[in-house]
Amino acid sequence: MRELFEILNENIKKHDEIIIMTHARPDLDGMGSALAFSKILTSMKKKNYIVYPKDKVYRSLEKAFKLLAENAIEFDFKKEEEILNAKHNKPLLVILDTQKPELVESDKVLNLVDDKIVIDHHIGSLDTIDDTIYKYNDANKSSIVEVMAEYLNYLKLDIEPLILTVLLSGMVVDTSSFNIKTTARTFEMAAYLARNGADFVLIQELLKEPREEMVKRYSFISNSEEIVPDVLMCKMDDKIHGNVDIALLAKELLKFEDIKASFAIGKLSDRIVGVSARSMGNVNVGEIMKRIGGGGHLTDAGAQIKDKSIGEVESELKKVIKEVIE
Repeated sequence: MRELFEILNENIKKHDEIIIMTHARPDLDGMGSALAFSKILTSMKKKNYIVYPKDKVYRSLEKAFKLLAENAIEFDFKKEEEILNAKHNKPLLVILDTQKPELVESDKVLNLVDDKIVIDHHIGSLDTIDDTIYKYNDANKSSIVEVMAEYLNYLKLDIEPLILTVLLSGMVVDTSSFNIKTTARTFEMAAYLARNGADFVLIQELLKEPREEMVKRYSFISNSEEIVPDVLMCKMDDKIHGNVDIALLAKELLKFEDIKASFAIGKLSDRIVGVSARSMGNVNVGEIMKRIGGGGHLTDAGAQIKDKSIGEVESELKKVIKEVIE
């Protein structure tokens, strides 16, 4: 990771302003890492701002924003229109928690800035942001908040415990409470955040869900289908959902007794259908996802499929599951 941090430090020095952008409908990982990175840049006395979300954010992130405001912890957010209309002097765009151009908060901001750095942890695909100064993508990392915790530790920088709490919350969500995508280093970074003031009680408050959201998720689960013995698939509705929503469904399905693998399908945008896959290790979901255009590991994989309907993706996935498992 030293290479990433050295390249970041070098490029931060070269540019007069840093624009921070994550994916549309940001979650605690995407926006949490943006907040931490903004604090790092501010400590370097570098002008920076975060692209403001156009759409409604996750409730947990709403709670985090409210707590930050109540504690007078301020950040510079700018809407897309403000950024497009402003004059820029040697800008650098840093994109966090996605590498796909279709998923960024603003494709116009993406196309506005020539110098870009991408920092992601999702499974790679052919359709990525390619015109970059540097691209870091490590699918073995639990989250980008883990990467930002590493960066803070590398810099020996102290920031507000509330922001560390947001970082640890993002880590808890992306690892399903340290049950998946978790390495020894993930635990070390969680311990680092806790030692420096992350509040576990507050994390539980941030992550509490409204009853209706939980009921909605379980309505999808109640309609799940056993494609082959011990393998469940769940299809969401035609509304647009976040990566976290789809992944959470796959994680929940895997909790059922005797289930060895699970798959969840949902729309990420008008043109992209996301698939999240999980297994206990006896079904190679990475191989199944690879066959439909995605990829991943034995127990944790996914795909983002462009220009197909949920129904088309569902049919293709069922076919592949049966070919691989039966």
